[in-house]
Amino acid sequence: MVKFEQEVNEYIQTHALIQSGDRILVACSGGIDSIVLLHFLHTYQKHYAIDLAAVHVNHMLRGEASYEDRQFVEDFCKEREIPVFSTDIPISEILKRENGNLQDTCRRERYHYFEQVMKQHHYNKLAVAHHADDQMETVLMALIKGAHIQGVLGMSAEKSWRSFKIIRPFLSVTREQLVAYLNSQSLMYREDASNAKDDYLRNRIRHHVVPFMRKENPQVAAAFQYFTEKEQAEDVYLNEQAESVLKQCEIQKSDDEIYLRILPFQKQSLALQRRAILLLLKYLYKDTIVAQSHALWTAILELIQKTDGHNEISLPLGGRAIRTYDVLVLTKRPQVQQVVQPFQLQLDEWVTLINGCKVGIFQKNSAPQVSKYVKSYILSTQQLPLTIRTKEVGDRMYLPGVNGSKKVSRILIDAKIPQSKRSTWPILVDAKNQILAILDLRVSRLLQDDMRSIDDGVVLMIDTAPKQ
Repeated sequence: MVKFEQEVNEYIQTHALIQSGDRILVACSGGIDSIVLLHFLHTYQKHYAIDLAAVHVNHMLRGEASYEDRQFVEDFCKEREIPVFSTDIPISEILKRENGNLQDTCRRERYHYFEQVMKQHHYNKLAVAHHADDQMETVLMALIKGAHIQGVLGMSAEKSWRSFKIIRPFLSVTREQLVAYLNSQSLMYREDASNAKDDYLRNRIRHHVVPFMRKENPQVAAAFQYFTEKEQAEDVYLNEQAESVLKQCEIQKSDDEIYLRILPFQKQSLALQRRAILLLLKYLYKDTIVAQSHALWTAILELIQKTDGHNEISLPLGGRAIRTYDVLVLTKRPQVQQVVQPFQLQLDEWVTLINGCKVGIFQKNSAPQVSKYVKSYILSTQQLPLTIRTKEVGDRMYLPGVNGSKKVSRILIDAKIPQSKRSTWPILVDAKNQILAILDLRVSRLLQDDMRSIDDGVVLMIDTAPKQ
């Protein structure tokens, strides 16, 4: 089977899956695929100058057969002097306790054990036996389930996992080739009876869809492998372009919140918009499954088609996508309704308000030195005390140069203040509850002009310096 070995070694070299000095742990169930992988890497262990070990997890789901699988793998390794790590995990008990999904629970517990072994014994790569037929099944499953981008890309030859790498040396060869190699090497293996059942989608695809496709095209697995490698290469390029778009549009970003300018984002092609949203969701949730939701992408794209007013949609795990005029916010922060209690300004004290504005009242002779951003207004004693409060129903304000009064709510809307901030925006009122200023936004004509030239009296000072 020189051709098989040559093809696998070329694939390993092309994708640089193995380097001299690697410590590789091989996930081995005892089935055909993993036994062939373990045997192959053991055969080429000196060639690649690597340390090699096997790891096996008994899920305890098939009674005595499960224990025999573990014993078989341990004996296989002992005969070849391959270190082996194995454990029993009571999956049935975990399922009863968590009421979870069988396959998901098995995979989670299995990989948790793999990680423990790799950390404790300093292995840097985990080798798994996925092959070209698995790749074809994975892509078909993704299409059937409606997954997009990542799912259709299939499995990669190498991927980062925790602080390790997962490698798949067999992605270029078919199961038929593996079986032929197994027979040529006279290797024994264990068969999991559940693989013959149609209980799972992968099995139904394997038993019924793939044979039909292979009848139409005997090289269909190779065609799928070519397709996924081409798509993966294009995916890397598109991600780089989308990252560039985000750098142009991002205002600020933290672990749980991202601000994005919508107008430059809208100028990008739809493909890049979709890809950028995928990257944002992956960044926010650190979860590929969440990010791949087609419904989620579509909802966010629809949200940012307009830039007038305010709208928002729910995201998973209590998150929100909020559009306020031409700014989009993706956040996982819980929505907390802030309550701002009214308070009176004290003489000769600056106060920094919730929106960052600074305000204070001072005796003229003790007023601090001010920058060019500070506006000063003379106050009559009848206007004192001054109170800071938030918007109330029916609030109206007299604006300079405007006949009559205008609703405070409309002033806030016209100024494009986000809806989430309008209820807490600080408003300055006098002793008669007349609005003197919507702070850091507009002042009333009830306030006199700039009075820096007066010799005495009480002065209201409002710092309008740009906020950081």
